[in-house]
Amino acid sequence: MIAPRANNLRCGLDVGGTQIKAVLVDSNDEIVSEFSSPSQAHLGPEKVRDSLLSLLETIYHSGYKFNAVGIGCAGSVDSEKGIVRNSPNFSNWKDINLRLWIEEATDKSVIVDNDANCAALAEWKLGKGRGFKNVVLLTLGTGIGGGLILNNGIYRGSTGTGGELGHFSIYSDGVPCPCGNIGCFERYCSASALKTRVPEFSAKDIFKNVTIHDKCQIAVKEFIRNLQTGLVSLANIFDPDIILLGGAVSEGLVPYISEIREVVKGRCFPAIGAHLKVDFTHFSNNSGAVGAALLHAID
Repeated sequence: MIAPRANNLRCGLDVGGTQIKAVLVDSNDEIVSEFSSPSQAHLGPEKVRDSLLSLLETIYHSGYKFNAVGIGCAGSVDSEKGIVRNSPNFSNWKDINLRLWIEEATDKSVIVDNDANCAALAEWKLGKGRGFKNVVLLTLGTGIGGGLILNNGIYRGSTGTGGELGHFSIYSDGVPCPCGNIGCFERYCSASALKTRVPEFSAKDIFKNVTIHDKCQIAVKEFIRNLQTGLVSLANIFDPDIILLGGAVSEGLVPYISEIREVVKGRCFPAIGAHLKVDFTHFSNNSGAVGAALLHAID
């Protein structure tokens, strides 16, 4: 038996469509260690459960002892009951009780929330959103996740589904979205949207080839224009102190961030534009797991 390396730790899990990321955070909110494993989400809920339990066992056998678990998962989450009602990138998920799964296996206290809410929490407490009362966070990945810190607290809405920022319409006669809406933001500003425009490249490679392939150049130009439109609307609706961009796709936006800031600040209401900041997240793709580990600290 391996002796525990540290006690009084909280474990944060970010359950994604391809990966589960885990972080261990101590009582000072310092990251002690990180782990990851495939989620097998395409194979259904039971395989995700197996992956979660296997990862937790790996953490335990690495010598770490934790006393609480936080879980972030994409989709509509009932955080009070710990249930994921549905998740867009997971196969056959409906009313999955993630909290019960992990409580039964670990005998630890478990809190479940939307993954983008967790990412927003991490940035607000420890990252680029620290010191601000109002933070809008977007995770630009396969789709668009959204997290909101409003008046120094996570905004979840009436059903726990608030902050689905990928699903407001930027084109009233646009592309139909699986959510039921038309012209959703994420249909134009996500990895899936880029891949639809230039199917022969990944989203990452589309940004890399922007100077040598006309199709990539056009796709990126349209992406940025649509992103600016969406960010102006979010700025005018929420009047945030800062808008943070995270997720894998945001890495391709680094050369364009000055242009994005200038356009967004220039097009939103003058009072908002005068103080608004637009930046990238501090924790990048680890924001969700870090925030999940912090859920018990605000509960």
